[in-house]
Amino acid sequence: MTLDIRTWEKTFQKLIQQEKPSAKWTLRLDGNLKPDYVSPGWRQYQQRAFGRFRCSSCQRSWASAQVQVLCHMCWDHWTSQGLVLMRLFAQRCQKCSWSPYQMPEFSTDSSTRILKNLVHRILEKYYGYGVKKYAEIPVVQELPLEGSHDIVNCEACALGFCAKGLQDYIPEPCQSLLSFPNTDSPSSLIGNVYVQNQENNQSAETERAPENQQNYEHNGSVPSHNREKLVICVCVFLFAYFVTKGFKLKW
Repeated sequence: MTLDIRTWEKTFQKLIQQEKPSAKWTLRLDGNLKPDYVSPGWRQYQQRAFGRFRCSSCQRSWASAQVQVLCHMCWDHWTSQGLVLMRLFAQRCQKCSWSPYQMPEFSTDSSTRILKNLVHRILEKYYGYGVKKYAEIPVVQELPLEGSHDIVNCEACALGFCAKGLQDYIPEPCQSLLSFPNTDSPSSLIGNVYVQNQENNQSAETERAPENQQNYEHNGSVPSHNREKLVICVCVFLFAYFVTKGFKLKW
């Protein structure tokens, strides 16, 4: 079934009002959502789904049980209204060169499962229904699938998002949804932090080297200046010993 946001919106409203009749929530698609870039006061929710794809170039079709669905959720306490922004991640045809990303299509059962999981998470996080009161409805494989997940042609994998698995993300205060950086993806930021930490560690080790060497010299068995005094004392003792012994032999 081709995605119809109006149908999804109606189903979403029906599901949430079955539990909270007074709840006012809006569902919108947003293709610009980025994983782990969440505005203050928002929450992130991720789930997988079973979907179908069709290549616009060669008309080849395929299915996947690894379609990533990303949601950013916010609830305004003063107006008692909530907003969900949803992004569905695309996949490319592995048979066509330079194939564009294709958006997924979902069956009625699959789309209902996605929305039920979303509603359950909203009830838990914003209406005090308890932590994990609702178990995640698992992905139902509607068709036999061959081979493993095609990470090369998965949009979510390209963003380093697909392999993270199901998770909630409650961020520290960060950038607005409208001010995402154009560069430095989460994976590259991790790389930059790693390189910077590595450089800092090397610098710290270099600074500690003279200190360690000095400590080694001071903690040795005999310091160099004391060693000279010891040698002189031994020589004087031996000289006095032999002189005294020779003097006694003469007598």
